[in-house]
Amino acid sequence: MFVNILKFKLNEEKGISANELSMLEYQMQNTPEGLDRFHVFKDKKKDNKYYLIEYWKDKMAKDAMENSSKFSLLKKLHSLSKRKEASEIECDILI
Repeated sequence: MFVNILKFKLNEEKGISANELSMLEYQMQNTPEGLDRFHVFKDKKKDNKYYLIEYWKDKMAKDAMENSSKFSLLKKLHSLSKRKEASEIECDILI
């Protein structure tokens, strides 16, 4: 299993809006192939800091979603991390 963790902030001009974040759950009712589950966490100590934690079958499944024409909000979060408006951590589950 491959885990992808994205740290992001809500920012209307440079990133994702609060409205888009609320729409993410609706859009993800049909999850991308290879995505087992995902969670969005809000940091309790830092204002406007969020974490998207995705559990993928493997990195190739995540890469396939990023190259597809579907899942625009999820792809937007991924592209923000590549543009350094957010940050990304990739890891494998050991236990």
